[in-house]
Amino acid sequence: MKLILAVLLLPVLLWGSKILSYNVYDRNDRVDVMLTFDTPYEGVLRQSRQGNTVIVKLEEAFIDGSKIKNVNSKYLEKLTIAPQGEHIDIIAQVAKDVTMQASKTSDSYGLRLRFIPPAATDTVTQTPPVDETALSGLPTKNNNEFEQSYYVVIAILVIGIAILFWLKQNIAKRAATIQAEPKTPWLFNKTASEAKPASAAPIKTPSDAGGVHIRFQKTLDPAHTVAMLDYGTQSYLVLLGNNTLLLDKFQDNIPITQNEFESLLQSKHRELDGYFQLAPAQDEAFDSYKEKASGAY
Repeated sequence: MKLILAVLLLPVLLWGSKILSYNVYDRNDRVDVMLTFDTPYEGVLRQSRQGNTVIVKLEEAFIDGSKIKNVNSKYLEKLTIAPQGEHIDIIAQVAKDVTMQASKTSDSYGLRLRFIPPAATDTVTQTPPVDETALSGLPTKNNNEFEQSYYVVIAILVIGIAILFWLKQNIAKRAATIQAEPKTPWLFNKTASEAKPASAAPIKTPSDAGGVHIRFQKTLDPAHTVAMLDYGTQSYLVLLGNNTLLLDKFQDNIPITQNEFESLLQSKHRELDGYFQLAPAQDEAFDSYKEKASGAY
């Protein structure tokens, strides 16, 4: 394992830093070439010139293949980066009298080659090196942090959408359940017949009603009760609730058992259903019906 690792690191040990990327920045008063290395570059830079060609030799540096860049600037026309064994040759085709200055970034991961006219040499010399490694694409930490933040935002959005969908489904189910519940239960529904009589309207007993006796009673819903009342020799079938309605009166064939009372109610279910279907706006019609039913006997 150590032997394999040594073989893999051999090019780095022999040639030093590797150029990962290069960028050319064409300005009005200069052209900058930024080189980015995978490790801090500690090699030696040698410069030579042949006419309009500036040759920069970077020792202890290497690159994967030759790179050629046509710039077409008034300071730099063409740039070639070519590996030469244990060093790299950077060949720049420049305009007449253009000079080249080299400077490294503070962390030595970047090398700047600046091509400028002679008049700007003194001014540029006094200017401290600019750290432009952020433009070279070497740092990847910020990109990773951006990707992580992006995934976190996407996850939060997905969770939020799932919660909203769940809430919508539950609200829809509850609304459907409420709409499906009958507002007025059917009079002779089993559930209505088994409602607790404690919620029925109060009925007077013989002690405080002058001889009125309750023969039978049945709760239809929390607000209405049907009762069979005995007074003297006659019995009266009445509906007690918000309004009192006389359904019938009997002198003969008076129900004696609970079953007979239930059968009587079944025969009156149409009248009772009609009462429950009356809307508040039909109170006058209901009063007229009640007076008619009372006068019929």
